[in-house]
Amino acid sequence: MKKIVFVCFILMMGFCDSFAQSMKITANGFIDANDVSKKYIVLNLPNISKERLFIETIKYINANYPRPEEITNVLENEQIVITGHDWVKVGLGILDGGGDVDAQYCYKYDLQFRDGKIRLEPIFDCIKYGSSTIVSLIGKKSFGSPTSGLFNEKGKVISGREVEIVDQQINSFIYSLEKKITSITSENW
Repeated sequence: MKKIVFVCFILMMGFCDSFAQSMKITANGFIDANDVSKKYIVLNLPNISKERLFIETIKYINANYPRPEEITNVLENEQIVITGHDWVKVGLGILDGGGDVDAQYCYKYDLQFRDGKIRLEPIFDCIKYGSSTIVSLIGKKSFGSPTSGLFNEKGKVISGREVEIVDQQINSFIYSLEKKITSITSENW
């Protein structure tokens, strides 16, 4: 019986996630996973004013970034640009010695506000390993040297590990921001 409940739960999670807003990284930058012609998504949050969406997003940033004043550029009630980085663990392949290595995922998130809507346009900057290795959007992979890009000049994935991490990071941001803002309707302390 527990197995049946577990399988039903997993199926429901997949069904619910299929309607969620999500983005993915491509050789041309981020795109809306549901509409590849768009480089942004719009979070629909009906019945919440532009000003309230702006304030709640500022609260979210303040709660989730250690020095928000250093990474944000704010145009009051109109736009917030986050120029930040997240520490991520990248699993190395067997040929690279296995294990995990720390890296910085650097990005820019441009958030714009209207009544009931937040427009989010993410921009990939790079992934940094230490002070010497930088992985950009487009690069090369040579035998014996580190990967220099997520994709090659033809748009083919060079490093699936980093692409997966970038996708996880942006979608985690989208999910947690949307969850925070939708929770304001039930502000029980």
